[in-house]
Amino acid sequence: MDSIIKSIVITGASSGIGLSTCELFLQHGYLVFGSVRKNSDASKLKKMFGENFVPLIFDVKDRKNINDSVQIVKDHIGANNLTALINNAGTAILGPLEFLEPIEFHKQLETNLIGVFNCVQAFLPLLGSTSTKQTLKKGRIINISSALGGKIGYPFYGAYCSSKHALEGFSEALRRELTGHKIAVSIIAPGAIQTPIWDKAETSSLKNKYLGTIYQSAYEKMIVDMKKLGVNGLKPEIVSAKIFRAVEAKNPKIRYTFISEFTLNLLYFAPRRLIDKLVMRYLGLT
Repeated sequence: MDSIIKSIVITGASSGIGLSTCELFLQHGYLVFGSVRKNSDASKLKKMFGENFVPLIFDVKDRKNINDSVQIVKDHIGANNLTALINNAGTAILGPLEFLEPIEFHKQLETNLIGVFNCVQAFLPLLGSTSTKQTLKKGRIINISSALGGKIGYPFYGAYCSSKHALEGFSEALRRELTGHKIAVSIIAPGAIQTPIWDKAETSSLKNKYLGTIYQSAYEKMIVDMKKLGVNGLKPEIVSAKIFRAVEAKNPKIRYTFISEFTLNLLYFAPRRLIDKLVMRYLGLT
C-alpha cells in the first residue's frame, strides 16, 4: 500500500474522542490505525469503518504489543512516513491523595504518561526520525492533555492532574528535542468531554469510600459535578476537528485550547491563593 500517503495512529479508538477522530480522518481519505485493548472492539470498529481502518490491539502499557503494532503499520504504509501519532488513550482515577492506593496512583501515571512515552518511542522511526529521504514529509505528534488537569490541580483529581501536568512537561521537552528531526509536537487541551471516561471513573470510585472523613461531602459534590460535566461537556466531534486542524496545519500551534472554555483558560493567570479560596469555598473544604 505504498500509494497511501496520509496515515495516522490514534490510541484509545474505541470511544469518545478516539472514535470520533477515526471517523473524521477516514472521511478525509486517511489510512487510520486505531488502538484498542479488546478483540471485540477491534472487530466492531473494523466492521463499522471498513478497509481503510486497521485496528491495532495493544494496551499503551505493553511495549511488546506496541512494537508488534509498529510492524503492522510499517507493512501498510511501506516507504511512506506516518503522518501523525495521536496519543489519546487515557483514564481518570479519582480520590483524595491522602487515601488513594499507591497502585491506583501508579496506574494513573502509567497509562496517561508512561503510555505516551511508550508509543512515542515506538512510532518515532515511522514518523521520520530515522528517514534520510528528503522528499518525505515528516510526521507529527499530537498529545491529548486537559484544559484543567494540565495546568490546575483540582481536589480529588490529584492523580489525574499529576499525569496531565507531567504530560505537558513531557510534550514541551519532546517538542524541543524533535526540532532537529523536524517532527512537530502539539498539545490538544479540552475541558470535560462527553465521553465514557467519567462514567468509568465514577464506577471505579466508591461513593461511600470516604464516609467519616473530612472529604465526604466535598467528594460527593465532586461526583455530582463530574456527571454534569460528562453530559454538558464538549462533544467529541469538536475535539476531533481541532485534532484534524493540528495535523493538517502547515505550522501547527504548540497548544490548542477551545474558545468555548474561555473562562476556564482565564484561571491560568489568576493568583493561586485566589483559586484556593474559590475552590475550597465551592467544595466546602474549609
